[in-house]
Amino acid sequence: MTRALGTRILVGISGLALLWWASPAGAQDLTDRAIERCVQAAVRLEVDVGRSGTSTGSGSMIDARGYILTNFHVVGFSRHEAGAGAPGTLYGDGAHVRVATVSSARDSARAQYLGRVVRGDIRLDMAIVRIVSMADGSPLPDGTVFPTIELTDTTAINPGAAVWAFGFPMGVRTINVTSGNISGFEMNTDSAVAWIRTDVEFNPGNSGGMLVDRQGRLIAVPTAVVSGDDTLEPIELARPVERMPAAWRTALASAVPIDDVMISGVTELTTAAALTDQAVGDTSGMGREEIHYYALPTSAATGMVTITTTPPMPVALINASGMVIREGRGTLMIGPGEATGAVVALLLERTDDGAATAVSLRTEVTARPVATAPASGGYPSAGYPGAGYPTYPPGYAGGPAGSGAGSASAGAVVIRGRLVDERTGAPVVGGVVYIAPAGVDLVSMLALWQSGRISEAQFRAALVGYAITDATGAYAITNLPRGRFSGVSAASGYATSTLTLTITPTDATVIDVTPIRMRR
Repeated sequence: MTRALGTRILVGISGLALLWWASPAGAQDLTDRAIERCVQAAVRLEVDVGRSGTSTGSGSMIDARGYILTNFHVVGFSRHEAGAGAPGTLYGDGAHVRVATVSSARDSARAQYLGRVVRGDIRLDMAIVRIVSMADGSPLPDGTVFPTIELTDTTAINPGAAVWAFGFPMGVRTINVTSGNISGFEMNTDSAVAWIRTDVEFNPGNSGGMLVDRQGRLIAVPTAVVSGDDTLEPIELARPVERMPAAWRTALASAVPIDDVMISGVTELTTAAALTDQAVGDTSGMGREEIHYYALPTSAATGMVTITTTPPMPVALINASGMVIREGRGTLMIGPGEATGAVVALLLERTDDGAATAVSLRTEVTARPVATAPASGGYPSAGYPGAGYPTYPPGYAGGPAGSGAGSASAGAVVIRGRLVDERTGAPVVGGVVYIAPAGVDLVSMLALWQSGRISEAQFRAALVGYAITDATGAYAITNLPRGRFSGVSAASGYATSTLTLTITPTDATVIDVTPIRMRR
């Protein structure tokens, strides 16, 4: 992705992170009873991440039936990482989260249970894991009740208030407690608390754990560390538990177990109407930039997709492995077959005063008509120079290999014409005319292909037809369906030229096109 889209000011503090800071800490201001409740409700989470190893994080029991609140990046991909996975997908199948607990501060955490992810939100970086069995897969004993921690909001908390973090840093088997104070709050554009800033030490593995007040109540989830050239010291950020989605609270309050899996934060694009989005400040930490992700419509699997942003913003296509396969500014084109498992990433910004500019995303999917050549391989050519269907000469480096000719279709139309030099009128030999459905930006597609940023197959998939000019500058494209098309003519040493073609139901089956004048 571009440098702007790739900038990372938030460093996750799960077991996959690489940062460690040490500072004195303690829990001397908490009562023994409060410490005991926190210790017993704290859990250590482990989940396999394929070749990347294991993600290790912490969590809090918030429901006696075995529901655990944690960070999404502990159990899944909250952002794109090359060779990892697409944002919004879970590590593995999301159903084999190892849950370790302790009964006292001197116990070593050992996996006793298996859990599965039932809720997730990548923009909030929050998730709920439900304990479903013992570690060996056997059922939970009847009547199992898990110790829990009380939740509270930030309304009665001010900067300077003492807070404590409970969790299981990497390499530590017993509970770890650090203390400090609230430094301040990061507000989003809706005037909600996006983050709590604190000087409490967050170590790798603390992700998803507890940040508690003097009463031992859970106020926030340790989530990230901001570090970079603009900060003298690392700044720890925790997500207030009051930001947990209302639908999750409703589901937890119900007596019905949460059996379904719902992951939010990857908005589905639609061709019905433009989608409006903005950087609200929930995902960007203390920075102005944040990345939002979008799922492609199901129709993208068989058509050509064009995504346009107003105003123009950096936009990219991320494949199922978390790799950027195409990017642009204001426009992104996606060929058939590229949408499987992929998401779209959009970089959004807020102004210096925290305000956000609304961005409109319009998604168009153009079905690719099947255009094939007549069975004879030619076209009606009486009196027309260059009879026969043009093919690419051996060694031709400027266009796709082959002509894509096939069987005839009813109502097919042939368009034919010439490319000529604008100044001399001489024929342009070896030029190519490409035709695609209306709405496809062929100029951009051609540039992407020529620069190697899309494959030949991807470029050809966008076309309805194409042809090369012969020694007289003549070309013919056969078996076009009737409708509206865009076209581009290209030749070595000449600027590309665009055309628009409309073939009505009453047009003849052979259409002569005005000569296209190519400019050097």
